[in-house]
Amino acid sequence: MPTNKPIPTSTTEYEHQYWQRVANGDVCIAHCQACDHVYHPPRRYCPDCYSDEWEFEPIAGTGTVYGYTSIHRPTERFASDTPIVSAIITLDEGPRLMGRVACDSEAIAVGTRVRLDTSGLSSDNVRLTFELLTK
Repeated sequence: MPTNKPIPTSTTEYEHQYWQRVANGDVCIAHCQACDHVYHPPRRYCPDCYSDEWEFEPIAGTGTVYGYTSIHRPTERFASDTPIVSAIITLDEGPRLMGRVACDSEAIAVGTRVRLDTSGLSSDNVRLTFELLTK
C-alpha cells in the first residue's frame, strides 16, 4: 500500500540489501557463518568475531517487548497515525529491532509477546509493524 511517509535511508550496501528484502516481506537478520552469531543491523563484519562471512537469515517474526513509548505528537506526516506505539523488540533469535506495535498504549507492557505483520510491507512501506500475541 503506497504511503506518503518517509522510508529509511540506507547508509551502507548491507543496509540497502536489508531494506530491499524488507520491501519484499523478507525481514531478516545477519548470521555469521564463522562464529554462528546473529545480529542486526547488518554490517560488513560480524561484531562478535569480525568475520566477513555472513548471510541474511529469515526470522520467525516473533519476539518480546524490551521497551516502548507512545508518541502523541509525531512529525506532520505521521499525525494521522497517533498515538503511535513504538517499541524495541527482542526477537526470538536474539537481536533487537525497533518497530511499531499496532495496539493502544494501555495494552502493551515490557515482556509482552508480539508477532511481525508483514502483510503491509512494500517498496513504499518498509516500516516494521508488530501485533500483540494473545495467549
